[in-house]
Amino acid sequence: MSMNRNEILEKLKEILVSADGSAADSIDSVTEQTGLMTDLGLSSVNMLYLIIATEEVFQIRFDEVGMNDFGTVGDVVGYIEGKLR
Repeated sequence: MSMNRNEILEKLKEILVSADGSAADSIDSVTEQTGLMTDLGLSSVNMLYLIIATEEVFQIRFDEVGMNDFGTVGDVVGYIEGKLR
């Protein structure tokens, strides 16, 4: 599966909405600079769901990383992009 950063971001937005339904209202304003916990207010449970759903959608595995390794949406996009290469 080869995707560019923008395609990854759009897929990730869909996952974010499913992880936290309240994010649907502001999902269009989400950029790579958006903070997962600070701007979107994701809880640790939401973050865990985000990781699991991302693994399923992109068919990747998060190896030796923790939830605190991802501060922004761009951090997750970059990780996914690296795994898809």
